[in-house]
Amino acid sequence: MARGGINKALVHAARDALLARGLNPSIDLVRVELGNTGSKSTIQRYLKELNDSASASAATSPPPVNEEVLSLVNSLAERLIQQAQTSVAEEREAVGRQQAGYAQEHAQLRERLEQSLATITQLTHEREEQRQGERQLREQLQDSEGEHQRLRQLVAGQQQLLEERAHQVQSLEEKHQHAREGLEHYRQEQLAQRGQEQRRHDEQTEQLRQELRSLQNAQLTKQEELVTVYRAQERQLNEHRVQQVNLRQQAQTLRETQLAHTALLAQLQQLMTEHTVLRERVKPYLIQHRADRRQLREQARQIETLQMLLRQISPPI
Repeated sequence: MARGGINKALVHAARDALLARGLNPSIDLVRVELGNTGSKSTIQRYLKELNDSASASAATSPPPVNEEVLSLVNSLAERLIQQAQTSVAEEREAVGRQQAGYAQEHAQLRERLEQSLATITQLTHEREEQRQGERQLREQLQDSEGEHQRLRQLVAGQQQLLEERAHQVQSLEEKHQHAREGLEHYRQEQLAQRGQEQRRHDEQTEQLRQELRSLQNAQLTKQEELVTVYRAQERQLNEHRVQQVNLRQQAQTLRETQLAHTALLAQLQQLMTEHTVLRERVKPYLIQHRADRRQLREQARQIETLQMLLRQISPPI
């Protein structure tokens, strides 16, 4: 006897529901479908009667199109369509995220590339300015060397002039010595005219002394001018050394700028290489995306084939 309100009609309904879902109507599944009620022996008996009835019906009449099979095929087709749509949506979302990430990386690389190009342009401009400054320093150095050569020639002229004045002083001293000797000889020979000759001699001596003092003063003046020229020459030499130091510093700065320029070019080449690598990394995803699209089209053709088969095997209304 059936317990808990279980009868053959309920078992038959549970069996049909399981078959419609594509499941094998076993005793346990039927009991679960009935809400875990009824004994297994009763369910087994009803199932046996239903199977025997279905076998007898199949033996006595030609097998009609089974509506359960049609429902199963429709359910399978709907599940395939839903699964395909879910897979396509997930793939599209993943590809969209990847494309957004690649677009962001591409924008960052482009921004870094533009910054590098701007830095290279600025460094090139600074390098050109440094070259112009170096040319100006070289011109100033050439002018300073010309001025230094002119000062050397001036000093040589002053030294020659001093030597000439020294010869003149020596000649005057010799003249003075000869005059004294002549005066002494004249004194011995001309004692009568001693007073007049003595005054004339004194006057000549004083005049010679004045000329000698004038020459000595002129010599001192020339020596002071020569010292001034030497000091100016020393100052020019110091300025020349300072300019040479500045020129070496400018050359060092230029070398550092060239090294920075070379480093930036290397960084630019690395960025372009990274960009190429990223494009190569994106390529497999694009290929996979195309393969997924082909697979979806193949699944759509299979679904269309199933639907066509269903239309062919469906009984006319």
